[in-house]
Amino acid sequence: MATSTRRLDRSTLPVGRSTAVRAVGTLLALELLAVFVYLRMTGTSILAPRYTLYPFVWINVGAWVVLRRPTVAASQRRRVAAGAVAVGYFAVLSVAGGLVGLGGMDMPARIAWLSPGWGPAFMYTNTVVDISLIPFEVVGYAALAVLVYTVVLAGARSALAGVLGVATCVGCLWPFGAALAAALGGIGSPLASTVPSVAYDLSTVVFLATAGVLYWSARRTA
Repeated sequence: MATSTRRLDRSTLPVGRSTAVRAVGTLLALELLAVFVYLRMTGTSILAPRYTLYPFVWINVGAWVVLRRPTVAASQRRRVAAGAVAVGYFAVLSVAGGLVGLGGMDMPARIAWLSPGWGPAFMYTNTVVDISLIPFEVVGYAALAVLVYTVVLAGARSALAGVLGVATCVGCLWPFGAALAAALGGIGSPLASTVPSVAYDLSTVVFLATAGVLYWSARRTA
């Protein structure tokens, strides 16, 4: 019996590998320039380089998986359903990661000029909702949501990877929001001072693992 094997080629990807490499390389150069400018203008010293670099890991990996994800042909109904799942996924991550939470006291909207990637962060709180939009978290969660959208389009079995991604990623992302809130509240200047430093390392590792699982699943099934 003859068999056929589906293979990904350039026509099934948003951009080619060389274009993606150039795009991410340019992004990295701009990020490093932003850090240099930030340090010169603020006189800040880097005490823990990895915490300065972690946001760029999230942003660059997020950019790579979005640029290199496969495109999947599907009906409009399926695209709407996949979009709903992806939006729900992003919402769950946003709440678990501290981007959105329950409100408290009324505070005016403000911009926190933190280290590039951590900031500029948009902060707003009222009696109903608390919003803390940290750039690298927004980008990372959005990239994962795009991958979930892709794997749901690719097939029902692939959708399971998205569910697993929620289970693994949500559990260890809370330290980012908690640490940022504490730092802005004046409890401590280093972001890592309010939670065990290993939490940041584990959060980044789990983000990379989740992105890898979803990306592999999308490429494998498209």
